[in-house]
Amino acid sequence: MGIKFTFPSRFVSPLGFLGMLTFVIFIILGITGALLMLWYEPILDRAWDSVEKINNEIPYGFHLRNIHYHASNAMVLLAILHMYYQYFSGRYKIRNEILWVSGIILGVLTILEAFTGYDIIFSERAELAISIAASLTNSIPILGPQMRDAFFGAGFHDFVLRFYAFHVFLLPIALLGLMVIHFPRFLVFDVPMVLAVSGAIMITGGVFPVEMGLKFDPNVPPGITVPEWYLTGLYSFLRSQYDKFTTGVAWPGLFIATLLLIPFIDRYKKFSWKDRPIITAVGITSIAQIIVTTYWGFYIDPDRTKSLLERLVIDPIFLYSVMIMLVPLSFGFTYLMIKLAKNAEANAKLQPKKSISTSINLPKNWIYLLLIALLGFQVYLNISAYYAMLNGMKNYSLFIIGIMMLVFAGIFHVYRHGRSLANSPPPKPSLPKTLRAAQLSQKETISSLPGSSGSSDNGEKKGTDTKEEKPLISSGVAEGKKTKGNGDTDYKKKVGVSSINKKLKGFFK
Repeated sequence: MGIKFTFPSRFVSPLGFLGMLTFVIFIILGITGALLMLWYEPILDRAWDSVEKINNEIPYGFHLRNIHYHASNAMVLLAILHMYYQYFSGRYKIRNEILWVSGIILGVLTILEAFTGYDIIFSERAELAISIAASLTNSIPILGPQMRDAFFGAGFHDFVLRFYAFHVFLLPIALLGLMVIHFPRFLVFDVPMVLAVSGAIMITGGVFPVEMGLKFDPNVPPGITVPEWYLTGLYSFLRSQYDKFTTGVAWPGLFIATLLLIPFIDRYKKFSWKDRPIITAVGITSIAQIIVTTYWGFYIDPDRTKSLLERLVIDPIFLYSVMIMLVPLSFGFTYLMIKLAKNAEANAKLQPKKSISTSINLPKNWIYLLLIALLGFQVYLNISAYYAMLNGMKNYSLFIIGIMMLVFAGIFHVYRHGRSLANSPPPKPSLPKTLRAAQLSQKETISSLPGSSGSSDNGEKKGTDTKEEKPLISSGVAEGKKTKGNGDTDYKKKVGVSSINKKLKGFFK
């Protein structure tokens, strides 16, 4: 069983390309992570210091760390978008239950991979995440304490080494194994799209460089901090001060289990989201609730006169009331959108169809000029990035490198577009309007004459041949053949068919 990569000759829609983009970012994470391993030290007292050295002293270490960090966030985001695209399009209904189930597990492992990555820095933020994760694991009935000892060890020294092993070896091996099951046999590798996403990651790293954070010190009380964005929804539940197992383990587990069972619950025969109202409404509800809980996870009471606990606690009545209210609102919104969409489709069918050309075909000269301009801009960006590195402007140089990737993606796309135009067959010559009108009038005149096929005037023919008369002009080419019926030649002369045939023959020579 092998995987074949296909390089498309035209632009690929990013919606159907999200899974491949997630895999490409996984490769980027593997390369940058392997380079970061050369200087990272998985030791409690040196973990944070080694990352600071990578960020500030190692050549191009700033670039590697920012690309690695923002790529991990991009991988989580693309995995979520890919899941919801497959959900609303109903792709799992095409006998793809195993692909859906393996994809959900891949998404969970992707979040765990990102979680273990920012924990091994061992900053104050990482220590908060470690403490919460250990507490939630310990709250699991029966097996909780044993799982905590296995995953976190007896202390911080054990934790750093174990999470390092999870991050660089165990979880990547599990991800690769599931990818073999999840990916189809043929993968579409769109080079401009890959370059564009890679450039976007670098631009994000240049505009929003990742901070080091404060080094964890057990002798200093921790300040207020929040986890990464993909865990703030869970963090908001924990801040409501309900039972840890219920809010931190049972509810996320219920959400994941529901996603796993979706292909077996969805019994609709059609694939469109408009024809699966309940499934669509459930998806819209989940998105709305994720947005609300993520917001509350980030929210911190700005009143500094209050204690740390008072600023962190979220009113559970208000939070869960909003969560419950979102259910009927989301269902009502979904049914309203479905009704509007179906009405729009019905009105569109009543309107006359208009041929709208969405393709833009540039002349060859314009393609050459555009390629030269992009290449010149690429040279300018290379020089700018070099001078930015010489002057110590690391984030600016990373930003310019991201722009270079976008420009290179544009060059590749313009070149591919030019090749497709060069290889495409020339357009067929169209029939002039005057000849088309003459052809139509000829057919109408012949059909209205007595003795012709379809005429009701004295339908008897003097000949013994009963075959129907062939049309004089077929597929735009004059035939001019005589039939055995009497009077056909006279009719042709009367309507001037011979002159029309001569014009058509001269046109198609």
